[in-house]
Amino acid sequence: MARRVRLPKANDLGFYEMRFESVGGLGANLAGQLLAQALVVNQGLNGAHFSSYGSEKKGSPVKSYVRICLPEQEVRSSSPVERPQLLAVFHHCLLKVEGVLAGLYPDSIVVINSPDSVDEVRDLAKLPSGTLGVVDALAIAVEENTRINTAMLGAITRAAGFIDAGAVRQTIADSFKAKYP
Repeated sequence: MARRVRLPKANDLGFYEMRFESVGGLGANLAGQLLAQALVVNQGLNGAHFSSYGSEKKGSPVKSYVRICLPEQEVRSSSPVERPQLLAVFHHCLLKVEGVLAGLYPDSIVVINSPDSVDEVRDLAKLPSGTLGVVDALAIAVEENTRINTAMLGAITRAAGFIDAGAVRQTIADSFKAKYP
């Protein structure tokens, strides 16, 4: 049975919106899918996931969007998330790309995959406010013999504060149990 949860802070339209900035091959599209599924199926929210990406090859820009709301509301838009409450950057080099950090609220949560310290990343990103989480997802993925997107999902789950880690784990397990028992 899905567990009911309150959204921590919805925008004017009643949505909590997330944007994942990445490059092809790091798994941001799949991470967004899994997160949306965990929130809808296991936490009783209504939501949608959609992505935009270039050609079907590794290294091209990827943007993955998750838009969630309370069950009594519908998600009827697949427009890009321009003002995310949570932004995840799957590779620290993307901080140099114009527009990656666009649209943040003063209190947005930003999760960045980087081997650098929080202070170094805050300076590089020029983030004057908001919550910044830095995770070395590559090192975790290598150590745990998993993928970067799995480590990023863990960091996103923790940073958001309302996402049930057990629901995310269960969604990952259910999605891959046939291929990776």
